[in-house]
Amino acid sequence: MSALQGQHIAALACFDSFGKTAMNLLHVARREGAQTTLHLMELPGRKLSRRQVLEIRRIGPRTEVRQHLWGELRSLRGELAGLDGLVLGLDGRRTRETLLLLQAEWAGEPRRPVLVSAYPGILFRHQLEGMMDRSGVDLLCLNAEVDLELYRRGCHDLGIDGGNALLTGLPILWSLQPRPQAPEQGAIVFFEQPSVPDNPIQRRYLCRRLADLARAWPDHPVIFKPRTSSVEATLHRHHGEMTRRVAKMSRKLSNLRISHKPSLTLLQRCACAITVSSTAAMEAMALGVSTRIVADLGVNETLGNHYFLGSGALASFDAIVRDPFTLRHDPDWLHSHGLCREGAARFVTTLAARLEQPPLPTSQARPGPPGWGSEAWQGYALARGGRRMLSSAGASSRQGASHRGRDLLRRIRQQLVGLWGMERLLKGR
Repeated sequence: MSALQGQHIAALACFDSFGKTAMNLLHVARREGAQTTLHLMELPGRKLSRRQVLEIRRIGPRTEVRQHLWGELRSLRGELAGLDGLVLGLDGRRTRETLLLLQAEWAGEPRRPVLVSAYPGILFRHQLEGMMDRSGVDLLCLNAEVDLELYRRGCHDLGIDGGNALLTGLPILWSLQPRPQAPEQGAIVFFEQPSVPDNPIQRRYLCRRLADLARAWPDHPVIFKPRTSSVEATLHRHHGEMTRRVAKMSRKLSNLRISHKPSLTLLQRCACAITVSSTAAMEAMALGVSTRIVADLGVNETLGNHYFLGSGALASFDAIVRDPFTLRHDPDWLHSHGLCREGAARFVTTLAARLEQPPLPTSQARPGPPGWGSEAWQGYALARGGRRMLSSAGASSRQGASHRGRDLLRRIRQQLVGLWGMERLLKGR
């Protein structure tokens, strides 16, 4: 009998990257006999494109996919309560909001679903904060040994149990195996990130170096892979000028191209993958593709390329132009920073064990898990700002509303001053 036979497991996911991660978890669960459903929650102004939804469906074609607006989450509460397991494929702030909502809904109920959370990419920014956002789940799937160690240290010093964390590696790497051989005259692919680097001069510099790369290797296609197309939304800000600049340069460089094909499709056929800090680098290494992390702009937390220290993949663009094809990454580093060949089996075994011992009913006595702060703080926050103040962006949201009000008053005042100045000018004539 399969480990999850007869269990009903669903996932809530927003954004394409979280949707892919959630679908990987559901796909593994379905192979073990579970009935699976993916609820794609669309945020205002961030509707998933048809291409993004199709890519998510391809991961688990037998899993039912249902699309909802984020505001419809409350109407799903009753349906979610009847599940055996629920995966939260959400960013940190929405994970908190959902946990608060579900806790209030399920308070006093004799049973509730096992709650699971996982990350869609490498943790290089707000690392501990993001893990604590998700600390209220029953099973927290972490990507790397460094993440697990940091989370357990944080829990230990707060005096709470960190036993809900499990090292599974990146779920998007579970099904990847090294390619049997590299393609002849394979492409050199640069994987863009929408907000890394953030500086427009840095982005223009990268475009210029891609042109240098195309000139140096005229017999190889040099492909620029945008994070999204112009009609698609993403969690981060999108800087479309890199795509426009590359398109302009490609008119003079016949081997410089833009491709919107899925990342894995490009990786299967490429000879070198280049990025600043994209998760595509992890996929490339798992496939045995020559991988380069751009170091020209420095190595720091803002760029996120500090995550790849010790990987052997960091290189200047001059070095990339000289030799993009030699394998340089360290397999040991990869296995300790995201690639876990037994990750899927660990996930299934642990989830099955959690399901055999259903979690305790939720209580309204405590608004959130200890990882969100002390009971004294949470009680204080609730009394002065409501549940929204306990979400990771609660305070800043309140400040944002205040700032918007001040900005409106400032604009009105400036317009009035401008009109007054115009009146004086006209009277002077």
